[in-house]
Amino acid sequence: MKKVAIKSSSLPTRSPLMFAIVMWLLCDRLAAPAWAYGVLWTIVALWAVVFVISLFSTTFRDVPGFGEK
Repeated sequence: MKKVAIKSSSLPTRSPLMFAIVMWLLCDRLAAPAWAYGVLWTIVALWAVVFVISLFSTTFRDVPGFGEK
């Protein structure tokens, strides 16, 4: 079953990349233990898998009236 969503050109992206970078810098700044990095990268990996699956299982449509002149 495909989900219908607003086209990505009309919305900001929800990529997990910025979250991963910010959390990595935070862990580095706080001198987090190795297990915290493991938890972080596990969460980022799961989020990335869900992100990719949602890209392929979603039908994107424009917002009515968006971009019309």
